[in-house]
Amino acid sequence: MIEPILALVGLALLAVLCLPFSGFQRLVLEVYGLALRLVLLALLAGAAVLCLRPEWLPVAETEKVLSWFPRMREVLPEPGSPLFGAAVAALITAVLLPLLAVIDVSRKLAGWRLRRLRVLTREVRSEAAPAPAPAVQRRVDRRTAADTLAEAGSRKPYRVADHL
Repeated sequence: MIEPILALVGLALLAVLCLPFSGFQRLVLEVYGLALRLVLLALLAGAAVLCLRPEWLPVAETEKVLSWFPRMREVLPEPGSPLFGAAVAALITAVLLPLLAVIDVSRKLAGWRLRRLRVLTREVRSEAAPAPAPAVQRRVDRRTAADTLAEAGSRKPYRVADHL
């Protein structure tokens, strides 16, 4: 009886977190960044344990999961070897590390820095750039243009092959 109520409360909370308020955005980024960082550290700690105790790895379940990804079997060492946990942890961490960097940068920009950037960009837009000075066009008479063309034509090198 209480499950539908909890589901609706959860949906309402998610709807509030989706609103574009910088405080909520920063909270979401803080929580996700911390959770991802803790998961990656736990994964690396588990890999270190499996390097020391490879017999703790459940080989049957590992084989089942690797059967879903046949190409990974070519890249990773054998599931019973001491380096298997380290290789899997390194692969997963290398894939998720850029996501952690994006979350950290976004978190740092959220909040008061985001408001400050908006104020700075608003100030730049309000400043009007001075209009460029109109280019002065001089009227060229025909005699000057003809002399310039004749002078440019005489600068060509004289090649014998052109006159044979």
